[in-house]
Amino acid sequence: MRKQMLFFFLLLCSRIAVAQDGVWVVANVSEQNFALTKAEVRNLFMRSTTSSNDALIPVAMSPGNRSRAIFNTKIIALTESRIQSYWAQMRFSGRQTPPIEFNSLDALLEHVTNTEGAIGYVPAGTALPENVKVVYRSF
Repeated sequence: MRKQMLFFFLLLCSRIAVAQDGVWVVANVSEQNFALTKAEVRNLFMRSTTSSNDALIPVAMSPGNRSRAIFNTKIIALTESRIQSYWAQMRFSGRQTPPIEFNSLDALLEHVTNTEGAIGYVPAGTALPENVKVVYRSF
């Protein structure tokens, strides 16, 4: 009985941890059923030349933010140092600039809310303004 209780407790804790480690990619888009794949999100945020969603403007949280770390790990699949190195090379060569960064979730959400085509990421479960839609879920 004691082992079963411990097992269920650990299972419950792991589910809570998974929910806390999820991010939603959210956008200010007018299309009701707009959705992106993981690869499309990655290409968009890394400003890949193969991105077919050129009308979307990615914005990000500042380095050190938990949501950014989760997003980079689960979607971009690169460490923060590798991402910083990539953007340094892109800026130096004049090919691309990184997404605008925000220090707070409120500032990022305000920007996405007020900018048509803006796309960013937030912790899963965040209350969203009416015109902001979840376009990808990562858990």
